[in-house]
Amino acid sequence: MISWVPKKKINNERVQELLIKSIESNQFTNGSPCVKLLEEQVRDILQIDASKAVVCVSNGTVALWAAVAALELYHKRDLQFATQSFTFPASAQGYLDNVVIVDIDQGGGPNLNLIDISTCDGIIVTNVFGNVVDIQKYEDWCSTHNKFLIFDNAATANTFYKGKNSSNYGTVATLSFHHTKPIGFGEGGCIIIDSRYERSLRNIMNFGIDNTEPLTAKWHRRGGNYKMSDLQAVYILQYLDNFDKIVETTNTNYEYFLNQTNDLAITLFPNFSDRTPFVSCISLFSDKSDQIIKELLKCDIYCRKYYNPLEPTSIATEFYNKIVCISFHVNMTCEDIDRIIEIIKRLV
Repeated sequence: MISWVPKKKINNERVQELLIKSIESNQFTNGSPCVKLLEEQVRDILQIDASKAVVCVSNGTVALWAAVAALELYHKRDLQFATQSFTFPASAQGYLDNVVIVDIDQGGGPNLNLIDISTCDGIIVTNVFGNVVDIQKYEDWCSTHNKFLIFDNAATANTFYKGKNSSNYGTVATLSFHHTKPIGFGEGGCIIIDSRYERSLRNIMNFGIDNTEPLTAKWHRRGGNYKMSDLQAVYILQYLDNFDKIVETTNTNYEYFLNQTNDLAITLFPNFSDRTPFVSCISLFSDKSDQIIKELLKCDIYCRKYYNPLEPTSIATEFYNKIVCISFHVNMTCEDIDRIIEIIKRLV
């Protein structure tokens, strides 16, 4: 069986080693040692710019919510965001339940022509499955119209655009360390945000309370408890010890897949990266998507459709009807990929 999620080993010795400072300081959350170390590690391995703050949170969903709340706290006003219909529900739930949902364009991001610039303060763009949109297009639009730009990079941690990790773009980018993600273990999230918003963000994560001013600090309605604990951070850290191997193996295997499918009548999910994207699955379009999925499942290769559109908009629905998302992870081999390709070849 080729599963959706690889078997991820735990290095228990490394876990114990990393937890020593937490145990000695008796601090396992609220800016605890392993969380701080994870933030430093993320900055280093993902090549995050010095102009950005790296802040870890409890999961990738609250990463979006906390980021928006932090922008509102800093600017002292409510903000209205728009997002794309082809994305995960987190962009339109909870703190974002008032978000405006618009269709995508053929590049996979929100159709900017459908956004009312008179009522919208910013946009949330999802870089899907490790692929990236035409980032410059969205940066230019937001700059021209003075809008906030948030990239939901939950499954797109290490894909590069114009020589930089895609998480360096926009006002904010959010990541997920959920176990299904290529660099995730267990649960967790991360916010990469313009540095001027860091204090507001850390306050929002702590019920709106600024612990640097204990005598005057007050709670805030926009705040919540979004903090990551050291018990989360330590398992992510020990898994990230394998980061270079994960990236090299994943990218090499994806390049192999691309080379072996050049002549097939399939279309891959749109991608504008300037090197091999660091993908979380093989995502392709075919008029025979349902047949491909049935045959792959019959052969014990897990696959499915993502994302059922948040609203039944035309292009998002077309994408969903034709898409096939196939297991693709670090434990797979070229032989596994050959099996997948042979099944696709028989049907297209």
